[in-house]
Amino acid sequence: MILVSFIIPVMMLCLVFLYIILARQFFMIKSKLPVFGFRGAMGGLNGKRRKLAVWGILVFVFGFAGQMATQLYAPSMLMVFNYEEAARGQNPNSTRFNESVILSDRILEKVVRRGGLSLGADQLADFLTISTPLDAEKLDVTQESALKISTEYWVHCSERVSLYGTTPKEVLNFLADVYWEDFTNNYAENDKVLDLSFEELEGMEYLDVKNYLQMQAYKLKNYLPGYSSESSSFRAEGSGETFPSLSQKIDNFIEIELERYEAFILEKGLSRHRNTYQSRMQYANRLLDTDQKKDMAAHDVRIEAINMYNAFMTRFVLIPTYDTDQEFYMSRTKVGVDYFADEAKEFLESATELVEEMEHNTYASGQVGRSGASDDIYAQADERIGELNAELKNLAAQCRELCDAYVRVKRDGYIQVSFSTPSVPGNVIKALLITMLYVAVWIGLAVLQPYYAECIGSQAVERRAQKLARKEYRKNKQEYRKREKQEKKDEKKNRRKGEEV
Repeated sequence: MILVSFIIPVMMLCLVFLYIILARQFFMIKSKLPVFGFRGAMGGLNGKRRKLAVWGILVFVFGFAGQMATQLYAPSMLMVFNYEEAARGQNPNSTRFNESVILSDRILEKVVRRGGLSLGADQLADFLTISTPLDAEKLDVTQESALKISTEYWVHCSERVSLYGTTPKEVLNFLADVYWEDFTNNYAENDKVLDLSFEELEGMEYLDVKNYLQMQAYKLKNYLPGYSSESSSFRAEGSGETFPSLSQKIDNFIEIELERYEAFILEKGLSRHRNTYQSRMQYANRLLDTDQKKDMAAHDVRIEAINMYNAFMTRFVLIPTYDTDQEFYMSRTKVGVDYFADEAKEFLESATELVEEMEHNTYASGQVGRSGASDDIYAQADERIGELNAELKNLAAQCRELCDAYVRVKRDGYIQVSFSTPSVPGNVIKALLITMLYVAVWIGLAVLQPYYAECIGSQAVERRAQKLARKEYRKNKQEYRKREKQEKKDEKKNRRKGEEV
């Protein structure tokens, strides 16, 4: 099948060869060409028009078939990045997108292993090229509005890869699969937070279980708002859940189920290690009490600073300004006392929360110390932990199902991959151009043929005459030398005779 890709190159080489012959003949006989005699020469094509038409049809058929077969055998692959961040040059996780990763050594090595190819990653890189539709455009980089970010990339594999026991389309398919897996693992939204772990629950204090499960539930709750803001109405086909509905279920789990569990544990005063737990609560309260005193001291310092301000300095300060709608209004600006008041309020709220936490720890420690719960109560608590664990796992599974469905449907798996199809009109036009070039050179050769034959004939006659002349010259030259030699001999004989006399 690789031989199909050589049809067009061979045809173009033959065309170049014919034009070289035409140019050679033209320069050989250009001095003998008549100025107005081409009409008669064109008339000599009448008997060759049918032959030209037949050869033209053959060239068109071979050219069209060669282009179609080549494009079908080695199509280009279009990768369209179908997510919102792609238009900003980013990956789904908001990191910078780099197109060179598509043909990086890391990806190509995986392609070689995946396809069991008999060539290395360096060799494969020589057969692959990547381009974008924007490469053909001349962008004015001096203007920010003219800069564009491509979300489409064409990848082409050379037909020469067939020499290694594979096909271009197979290589591109392996490349698409490997890159998609690498892209989703490294650059897609990180959904590993949905993989909840409950190994640490083994042997954990009963009241700590509530805090641990609450922390795991908040992982799910904090992950959903990102998708919910994009498409709050998106609904999973199987369960019919939406992001807001799942978020509400998680809130109910935290605010109802876990609170009920905590109330049950506090009421019964359950603890796996009573003395250890009470000691831990006392130590935690010492640390909390220190933090609470720090917050109250900071609060008092700011209240004292507020009281030191002069009343004249705390009056309203109005400045002229414009709002987002370009409407003029007088804005009140804050002064130092306002900032002190805000900070004092924050420190007081923090100190109040610390007091509540200390009271909770004290109450829990007292309940544990007074507890006389039976083994049935402990078994009931363990059963309730298992139920909460299973319910939270179910919520995590629903979150993953909904998020995966959203990515698959709304973002179409991040990347759309398609292969180019041959353009019949485009290939027809290219085949016609090749045919016209062939017909033109054939017509040129046919027109120059009589003059070239005449030129060749005259050159042959001239060469024959020159050959005869050289032969005659060599023959005459030999006879002249013989006469000259004979004359010299006769002269010597006469000289001897004279000397003897």
